[in-house]
Amino acid sequence: MLEWRKEKFRRMFPNLFNELEGDKIPTILDHLEICEDEREALEIIEYFERREEITPEYASFLKTNIDKLKFLFKTRKRGDYTRRGLVD
Repeated sequence: MLEWRKEKFRRMFPNLFNELEGDKIPTILDHLEICEDEREALEIIEYFERREEITPEYASFLKTNIDKLKFLFKTRKRGDYTRRGLVD
């Protein structure tokens, strides 16, 4: 059986390593939880779309359904990632 050193594996496969270690990367929905209002949420959606972290189709879906996502707003304070096991 092939044995790997943990640090070498982490450098070669950082995303897989994070998944195996249980760390989660914050998604756009995690960022929407800190929004104060719809305007701020739209800014975040557009930012993620510009950076190509979400597809234009998903961005369009979120924008058209922003009123249904209002329940997420103000559910988390800024910097409150570690409580949920998320990585900055």
